[in-house]
Amino acid sequence: MAAASELIVFIGQNITSILLLIFVIHLTRNYLKSGVSSIPGPFLAKLSNAWRFVDVAKGHAEVTLLNLHGKYGDYVRLGPNVVSVRDLDAIKIIYGINKGYDKTDFYKVQQQLVKGKPTPTLFTTTDEEFHAAIKRPVSSAYSMSTLTEFEPFVDQTIHTFFKRMDEFANDHKVCDIATWLQYYAFDVIGELTFSKSLGFLEKGSDVDGVIAALEAMLNYSGKIGQIPWLDYVFIKNPLRRIIQGGSTGAVARFARARVDERLKEAKLEGTVEKDRSAPKPRDFLARFLEAKDLHPNIVSDNQVFSYTVSNMNAGSDTTAISLRAVLYYTLKNPLVAAKLQTELETALKEERITVPVSWKQSQEELPYLDAVIKEALRLHPAVGLIMERKVPKGGLQLPNGGPYLPAGTIVGTNPWVIHRHALFGENVDKFRPERWLPANGESDAEFQSRKQKMLRATLTFGAGARTCIGKNISLLEIYKLIPSLLLTYDIRLKSPEKEWETTNAWFVRQTGIDVLLARRGFQ
Repeated sequence: MAAASELIVFIGQNITSILLLIFVIHLTRNYLKSGVSSIPGPFLAKLSNAWRFVDVAKGHAEVTLLNLHGKYGDYVRLGPNVVSVRDLDAIKIIYGINKGYDKTDFYKVQQQLVKGKPTPTLFTTTDEEFHAAIKRPVSSAYSMSTLTEFEPFVDQTIHTFFKRMDEFANDHKVCDIATWLQYYAFDVIGELTFSKSLGFLEKGSDVDGVIAALEAMLNYSGKIGQIPWLDYVFIKNPLRRIIQGGSTGAVARFARARVDERLKEAKLEGTVEKDRSAPKPRDFLARFLEAKDLHPNIVSDNQVFSYTVSNMNAGSDTTAISLRAVLYYTLKNPLVAAKLQTELETALKEERITVPVSWKQSQEELPYLDAVIKEALRLHPAVGLIMERKVPKGGLQLPNGGPYLPAGTIVGTNPWVIHRHALFGENVDKFRPERWLPANGESDAEFQSRKQKMLRATLTFGAGARTCIGKNISLLEIYKLIPSLLLTYDIRLKSPEKEWETTNAWFVRQTGIDVLLARRGFQ
């Protein structure tokens, strides 16, 4: 008893020194962690993930990482157990199908609370078996052949968008087109998912605070995702949920209301004779409900709701970012804009395309448009942090002179880094659509080989089994709106010398794209 009392007294007298010693030991263990200790990187990053947290909080983590890879090479240590990868051979392994590299807890932070419980979606789940199971019943709904059935609804949203743009053109007012492109993206995803516009374009404002809520979620998850356990302190704390009764995000509330409406309609239709004269279009929600009938053991009402949340989150912000990138880089480069305008106007005069431009027309008749879009998405991919994966059992021997990483190490690549790889040719920091077209003296076989290598290294929509399921939705919107917009309006930047402003909060959002519009004479 005396010895125990003496020990307690000793600890009490030296508590500060003891805690400091424990902290130093913890940092030292982090620094010397097996496998990653030989990989270069910032000194503070080797000690604690707090370095990553602070870097992401500054809003330009993609710039930091580009500079670090320029300094250290293909492998950079970003945390005590985190490695950023630039080597293309390593990327093939990490994002290869059935390689066992699961998503990390970074993605769990993005799981929104619904009735107080975190809800995994197609994007945020870290369980690969669960992901495969819930993806299988609905994957056909996202095929391009299916999405082209929705073109009339996209066209309808484009017409609504143009009506609002006409107001700016007629009144000679400056248009904050970065914001309006997001309204367009939200309304399109509403049409495709619910056969109902969300009303952003009509109201010209953020409906029910959905955009603000989505941006707040990204701002939070980008930072907190660097130290995921903090999420269980700030948001998903069980005690906090009990006291507050849980909370549901604005996006989830909106989607839940639409799903409940449809389920109620389905019950009513079962009690009354259906009107067969005007069948309703099979939007995403209709297809999700069909999947529930065909796969009742997998797709429940809650899973249907989860699908719609995935559509709302993944199909709006990233598409708006991509649209802004295409338009901004085009307007900032007059020679590109003139060349693209010539292609569009020639195709229109020869009646090879219409307004709005169809998906098929954009793919078959407008090669320079295709090059412009690919180059913009290369230079400004929406995702701005590393796409984290966990090294599986058996570890990973990094190729081309890299070290061995034990199981549990977090690895990943940032699209901003890969998209500036030497594989893409010269001047990778420059907007040059011609890199996606045959060069002078280049044979077709040589061009196709070079182009395929670039396409395989393009990570705009992710890679492997977890490639964004909504990729085709985004491409459909982009390839239809951009040419239709440029054919309908003469658009110029209000201040051509001014650069836009960007913030990397997991997705790299842009603001400050003020333009002046005028209707084109031949329209």
